[in-house]
Amino acid sequence: MRNVVPRRALARRSRSFLTYAFFLFLLGILMLVVGVGLFMVPLVVTSNPNYALYDLSRQALIAVGGLLLVIAVVLAVRAVTWRTDNVLAESTGIALADFLDDDYLFVRNVSRRALGYIDAVLIGPPGALIFRIVDKDGVFYNQGRQWMQQRDKGEWMPLRWNPSEEAVDDVKSFRKFLQRHDLDHIQVWAVVVFTKSPPAVQVTTDDPLVDVSYVDELSFKLSDTYFAKDRVEDQDLVTLARLLVN
Repeated sequence: MRNVVPRRALARRSRSFLTYAFFLFLLGILMLVVGVGLFMVPLVVTSNPNYALYDLSRQALIAVGGLLLVIAVVLAVRAVTWRTDNVLAESTGIALADFLDDDYLFVRNVSRRALGYIDAVLIGPPGALIFRIVDKDGVFYNQGRQWMQQRDKGEWMPLRWNPSEEAVDDVKSFRKFLQRHDLDHIQVWAVVVFTKSPPAVQVTTDDPLVDVSYVDELSFKLSDTYFAKDRVEDQDLVTLARLLVN
């Protein structure tokens, strides 16, 4: 199995954010200069009936210009700190490589404008498998779409985040992505993967919305679902791999 990260796509998205930041910064500076200039060199006297509108306009220019500068800085910081890999996804891919051959491609840290962010996608003859990777300790219970965690004193509390719903959202986005590229016949599956195993983490499920597995039990856990049979032609897999990696 090939375990890759789409570095070119990630670098391209980072450059796009820097470009947006640059133009927003220039626009913000321009609006600030014009707004301040209208205060320094008033073009409308106070006795003019339209002075209130004039005053509001120059204040708005300064306010919006300042806001654009803040947004530009945030975008620039986001661009230069863009995560180019996912260590948890990489280790998950290494575990999968023990039982998958080169017919499979594991793409980690997928981040595209049309998709949003996905921890990892496994592409192979059975179809596409979306990964939501969890690196947590503790005791968990998953019924349907609901998740609970056992606290220190034994009481159960709802999780503040929901890996099953996140996985479902990823699947919906991925199916739309496939449809845009005429690949909607490729079946899409999802799995919530815990990187740690008992006793560090214990997960009990009851009719889960999305399959849940420890990383070292993936092949067994998905043997009746994703890995049950081959469903996709080789050429479609090549096309999908190119779309995700490039």
